[in-house]
Amino acid sequence: MNVLMIVPDAFRADNLHCYGYPKETSPFLDKLASEGVLFKNTISTSSHTLPGIASILTGLTPFTHGLDGPPTWERWGELWKPWKTPFNILVENGYKIAGYDEWFYNKLGYTEEVKDLNKSIEKHKNGKFFLWYLPYETHLPYDPKAPYDTMFMPSDYHISESTKQKLEVVKSTMIIHKPGLLSRHEQEQSASSSKDKATHERSAGVLTLSEEDIPAITALYDGEVRAQDEEIEGYVKKLEDLNLLDDTIVVITSDHGEEMGERGAVGHASCSLAGTLYEEVIRVPLIIRYPKALPQGKVVEKQVSSIDIMPTLFDIMGLEMPKETEGHSLIPIIKGEQVDIKEEAYLETRPCGWQILKGDERKVYAIRTPEWKFIYNSDPNNKDKRSYELYNLNDDPGEKRNLISEAAETAARFKKKLHDVINKPSFLLNK
Repeated sequence: MNVLMIVPDAFRADNLHCYGYPKETSPFLDKLASEGVLFKNTISTSSHTLPGIASILTGLTPFTHGLDGPPTWERWGELWKPWKTPFNILVENGYKIAGYDEWFYNKLGYTEEVKDLNKSIEKHKNGKFFLWYLPYETHLPYDPKAPYDTMFMPSDYHISESTKQKLEVVKSTMIIHKPGLLSRHEQEQSASSSKDKATHERSAGVLTLSEEDIPAITALYDGEVRAQDEEIEGYVKKLEDLNLLDDTIVVITSDHGEEMGERGAVGHASCSLAGTLYEEVIRVPLIIRYPKALPQGKVVEKQVSSIDIMPTLFDIMGLEMPKETEGHSLIPIIKGEQVDIKEEAYLETRPCGWQILKGDERKVYAIRTPEWKFIYNSDPNNKDKRSYELYNLNDDPGEKRNLISEAAETAARFKKKLHDVINKPSFLLNK
């Protein structure tokens, strides 16, 4: 039994056809979902990459694994070493582990970096493998290949000269923020006399979005979703060509969602520098295909979290997760068993994600249930900027009406829960 986990960066569930989106953006994933299980309400633990990925791979929330940005990343590899991780358990059971990006490879200590997923599949075809890969197709910039570059542009939509200029930025830039903000990348580039790529290869642009820009930007993003769908199809076909498909658990999910102008920005925390924990950036897809153990065409409506993914895979593989795991196996839910599972997701982000400036200690925390979203905006350096928000997701799915005063009793209950989690000692961070 093998695992192939594909985690496209910034992959919005709302823009996939199999999640109810009217446009035909995901024909292959639609097919994959019909052959497996689709989780309708999967919540990421963060709105930028590193915390979200760490939660997927560990079954821990950011409150526990502690990885939230550059300062913690520098020491996080040392925190990881004393803990018997899911990767350690996989290796003990004969799995070859290969994953995306040398950063993760060096810090997490798995056995191999994946540079070409098809080559990795080929390389490990005769053994047990756990391969995870983070494609960037749906990450800014949005510049899809033909014919996807124009496929989803509304036929009756006129692109003004102003929007055309903004689209050029969207097509060529990885960090796009409102005026008056500064990314870590820009700060380091400015301080570098040689103008070397001080952080990593990035580019930054400034935009003020208007309503007329949104259809065109969304059309470009939808084109990237379609291109990503095609890329994923190629990887799954490789499994099929090698007669490995039905002996491989195929998992499709994402590290976080993406803002398409909902709050006047485009991107996510590390791109917009205005990261939030609203629905557009935390709802992610989750599709699991494994016909030997899972039903076909099953749709799970219950809210689940990214921290539930590894426990579910381990359950299918007959392995036991580390005792510290905060997620739980979703197999009982898939089987329709009556289980008492609290539908609560705990989330955390830094407003600028990886692009935070030194000394910026702001964080955003949240609890999400099927009915409610409670948010705490924290700023240790400025008590006046601390604030709370409460939204009824059934009545206000766009999170426009803050009920923090009107529903004081509900707010107080969530406030206590969230602060209990924030203040709970982490077994990793307190070693």
